[in-house]
Amino acid sequence: MKRSSMQKPGTVPARPYPLEDFDYRLLDAGDFRKLERFGPHVFIRPAPQAIWPRRLPDAEWKKAKGEYKYFKGKESGGEWKFFSKFPEEGWKIPFRDLAFKVGPTGFGHIGLFPEQALNWIWIREFLERQRGAQPSVLNMFGYTGASTLAAAAAGASVTHIDASKASVTWARENLELSGLGDRPVRWIVDDAVKFLKREHKRGRRYDAIVMDPPTFGRGPQGEVWKIEKDLSELMVECKKVLSPDPLFILLTTHSPGFSALTMENMILTYLAEPGSGTVESGEMYILDTASGLSLPNGFYSRWSKGRDGPL
Repeated sequence: MKRSSMQKPGTVPARPYPLEDFDYRLLDAGDFRKLERFGPHVFIRPAPQAIWPRRLPDAEWKKAKGEYKYFKGKESGGEWKFFSKFPEEGWKIPFRDLAFKVGPTGFGHIGLFPEQALNWIWIREFLERQRGAQPSVLNMFGYTGASTLAAAAAGASVTHIDASKASVTWARENLELSGLGDRPVRWIVDDAVKFLKREHKRGRRYDAIVMDPPTFGRGPQGEVWKIEKDLSELMVECKKVLSPDPLFILLTTHSPGFSALTMENMILTYLAEPGSGTVESGEMYILDTASGLSLPNGFYSRWSKGRDGPL
């Protein structure tokens, strides 16, 4: 098995962050906040990892349309304070030949996780190399569908599942915005584990699985998800619907206390035999254009069939 080393402090990432492909910029980060531009609009959001001082002057930060702050004493749950107008219905930003609708949500999100950009590129490039085939891809906790769009654009048949009906509707809109409305995508609003158990009974198998499980969540019927308790069961059920000869598995997380090696260990324990392919693990990040530093935003691990280069 080929194993790519994770990035060490002070080294240059194996692949540069795709600024040229993306109408998004991390303008500055520091003092536990980040200043971000999504298309023409700038917002401030929490960044607990940004313990260093910010670089840009106050005048630049005051150009933000709004700021999301956690409730006092908490690192989850909060509210927006808006300073100027922007399209409340959202607006479109491009990523290569894809398009995403974005806009502030009640959870502090903007509808897209930019730290996943390199994973979207990898998914698409890997699937485009599978010539003459239409792989089946399962995207769980699919949110607004960036990974689904990447897979569909590469010719895959995709099943997109999320517990939030609003997120699935948003993902479908992104597919249409990207001109991919005719691609074979199946949309599912369901609890992930319950869905996997039904798929197993149906005998359905997938060539690739993408998943970004939350730290905590609730299913459509109020099912409680806690990653520390429930991730192992999820992986067991994933194995039952994974093809005997799978193409890839991509697991990411933003959960405190987890790491890239944790993700890697889960894949190699439950889903892929050690020595059967390539496994690569590391930190997800966004390039801070003010300082040239990289803001860490979670971890990834991926297993792929055969040999492949680092992210």
